[in-house]
Amino acid sequence: MLVPFAGHWVCDAEKTFAAMRASGATEEQIASLRKLTDEHPEFGGVHPDMTISGNVAVTDPVSIGPLRLVSEYRFFRMHRHGDKACGQAWHHEDRFDPGDMSKCYVRLQLIDDALHFDLRMRDELIDLDNPDLRSSPPVEGGSPANCQADDPPGEDWGAWTTCVFTRQP
Repeated sequence: MLVPFAGHWVCDAEKTFAAMRASGATEEQIASLRKLTDEHPEFGGVHPDMTISGNVAVTDPVSIGPLRLVSEYRFFRMHRHGDKACGQAWHHEDRFDPGDMSKCYVRLQLIDDALHFDLRMRDELIDLDNPDLRSSPPVEGGSPANCQADDPPGEDWGAWTTCVFTRQP
C-alpha cells in the first residue's frame, strides 16, 4: 500500500501554504509561518524533506542549536480511504531518542505527482500502557469503517495539517 509513496520528497512551501489556505488558515497564520521559516532555515522549512522506504519516513537532518535532529514516522494500521492511505504512526522527533515519541494519525495521497502528507498530532505524553507500544502493530490493517482518525479517542488532538512534497530522484 505504501509503495507508491516510496522515495525522496522535498517539501514545497508554496504548495503547503496553498493547502493550509484551502483548509482555513488565515493569511496572518501563513505569514507568521513564512516569517519563521525564512528567519530559521536550519529548522528545515515548513517541514524537513523526507525519504519514505517501506513503512518508515525519515526526515533530512535539522539543526536546533547544537543538536542535529533526524525525525521519523513509523506507519502502522494503514488502510485505504479511496485514493488516500490512512493510518497511524509513531513520530520520533529525534529517531535516536526513541523515548521521545508521540502517536499520530497520518494520511498520504498523491495528487498531480505531489505527496500530500496529512498529519494529526496529540498534545499529550504517550501512555506507557498503550498496546501499540507494547507490540508491533501491523503495517496494514484496520478499515475505513473502523477508522478513528477524524474523531480520535482522548483529548488534546490537534487539527489536521497538510504538507505538500514533490518527488526528487
